[in-house]
Amino acid sequence: MKILKNRLYLISYGLAIFTFTIFSYSHANGSGKNFPTTKWQTSAPEEQGMQSHVLAQMLEHIKDKSLQIESISIVRNGYMVMDAYFWPFLKTRKHIIHSCTKSIMSALIGIAIDKGYIKSVNQPITDFFSDKTVAKMDELKQSITLENLLMMASGLKCQDSYLYGWKGLFAMRSSPNWAQYVLELPMAEPPGEKFEYCNGVSYLLSVIIQNTTKMRTLEFATKYLFRPIGISDIGWAKSPQGIDIGYGEMHLRPSDMVRFGWLFLNKGRWDSKQIIPSAWVEKSTQGHIDATLFDQYGYQWWIDSKGYYAAVGYKGQRIFIIPEKNMVAVFTGDLTGRESLMAKKLFENYIIPAASSPEKLPPNTKDQVRLNSLVSGAAKAPLAGLSWISKNKGAAKDGVFTRTTAPAFTFKYPLGSKKSAINSSGQVMRMKTPLDIDFSASVGKAPEDIKLKNFGPKFYAQGLENLGSNIKVIANREITLHCGTKAYKTDITWLWKNSFPITTLLVSAYKDDKFVFVCAHSWKNYYSAVPIVLSLSFK
Repeated sequence: MKILKNRLYLISYGLAIFTFTIFSYSHANGSGKNFPTTKWQTSAPEEQGMQSHVLAQMLEHIKDKSLQIESISIVRNGYMVMDAYFWPFLKTRKHIIHSCTKSIMSALIGIAIDKGYIKSVNQPITDFFSDKTVAKMDELKQSITLENLLMMASGLKCQDSYLYGWKGLFAMRSSPNWAQYVLELPMAEPPGEKFEYCNGVSYLLSVIIQNTTKMRTLEFATKYLFRPIGISDIGWAKSPQGIDIGYGEMHLRPSDMVRFGWLFLNKGRWDSKQIIPSAWVEKSTQGHIDATLFDQYGYQWWIDSKGYYAAVGYKGQRIFIIPEKNMVAVFTGDLTGRESLMAKKLFENYIIPAASSPEKLPPNTKDQVRLNSLVSGAAKAPLAGLSWISKNKGAAKDGVFTRTTAPAFTFKYPLGSKKSAINSSGQVMRMKTPLDIDFSASVGKAPEDIKLKNFGPKFYAQGLENLGSNIKVIANREITLHCGTKAYKTDITWLWKNSFPITTLLVSAYKDDKFVFVCAHSWKNYYSAVPIVLSLSFK
C-alpha cells in the first residue's frame, strides 16, 4: 500500500601561519541561487549561518575514532563551506558512489518521461521488454509498473540486498543475461504493496532508458543531465550485455556529487535552465512506501522524517539534501559493518546542528582557524590504523613496503593506497589502491614437493577454489627480479563468488627456505596491477 507523506587565506585576516587555504569569504550571505560554473565558490561557515566549532568537533570525532571517511563536502546557500579530504583520498579523484547511482537513474527516468521517450510511471514494464520471452509471465507479473520498480516494490523475489548477503545479486551477475534473469524471478507478493530493496530492478531502469531512447544510458545522462550541470568526469561500468549498471558502479568526484544534490535542492533547475521537471523532483523525493534504513522510500531516494532525503550507497557514500536548511552534504568513504551507517549519524549530530541560523553569524576567527587546520591535517596525515607500521612484518611508507625480518624484501605500490585487514594465513601486509586493486605480500614455509614453477598454477590457484570459480591460469613464466633472484609470474583469471571477474597477478619466489609472493587482484585495472608485483626485490 502506498503511504503518501510529504518534508569560507580567510579574507583579510592576515593569518600567515596558513599556507593552505580552505575558505574565502563571500561579501554577503548567499541567496541559495548560486550555481557553480567551473567550481564552487567558497565561504566561511559563519557567513552562511553555520558554526565552525561544530564542524571542527565532527572532524575531531572522525580522527579520534579513525573512521574511514574519505571526503565530506558541505554546500549551503550555494557556497562550499567545508570541503574536507582525508588521506590518502585526493580532491581531484573520482570515487565509486555505489547505490547513489540509483538516485541518478531516477532522475534519468524523469528526464526520459519529460522528453517523451517514456509515457508515464504507470506503464507496465512489459511495454519495455516486448523483445523478450519471459517464463512465468503470469497476470501478477504483467501488472508490475515502472513506478513499482522506482519505489522498490516490484513484488519480485530478488533476495539481493544485504539482508540476504546479496545472494540474488551474485546470481544475476552469474546469469547469461541480467535483464532476463530479473524478469524471470518468481513473484513474492503483489506489486506495490511491500518495499523490497532490489539491485536488479534498478538495473532494469537502465535497460529501459537504453531501449526507449536508443542511446546508452551514460550517453543519455551525459547529454541531458551531466553536461548541463558541469559534470564531465564520469566512470560507469557496463554489464556483459553492454548496459550501464543502473544500480551502481558509477564513479564521480565528490564535488560533482554535490552538483547533483544541488540540482535536486533547486527542484531540477540549474541557473536559468530546467534540467529535470520540478514535479518529478518533488514526486521522486516524497515518501511513497515504508522502508528500512530510513523511514520511507521515494523513487530511488531514501526519505527521512527529520526533513531530508538522501542518495545512499554502500560503504558510506551519501548525498544528503535538506531543503529547510538550503544545504547539501556529501560523504564518501570506505566504511564497513556497523560503521557503514556513520555518515547518517555525523550528518544528524553535527552538520544539521551546525546550520543553526538562516542568517549570517558573527565571525568566529578562532574556530575557523581550528577548522581550517583540521581540514588541512586530514589531507596530509593518515588516520590511525590506515598505514602499515610493524617492527616484525614491515612498514609501508611513501609508496614502498619494506620488510626487515628475514626474508627481507621491498616492493613498490601506488601512492594513496590504504591498509586493509589481513585475510589469509601467511600474509604480512595487505592494502588497496585508489583504483580498488587489492594487493598483499605473504611469507610462509615452502610447500613440500612443489617446485617454484608450479607454485602459482597449482598451489596458489587451487586455493582460489575456496573463493570462487572458473579459475584459469592464462600465463606462467620465469622472470628475474631486479635483485637477480629467479621468480615466477603467474596470471590467473577467475570469478569471485562465482560472479565478479578478477585477474590475479602473482610473483612468487623461494628465499631462505620460505616462499614469498606478492599478488594483486584486479577487477578491471590489470595494467595498473602489473608494476606492483614486478617490483618485488630481496634485500
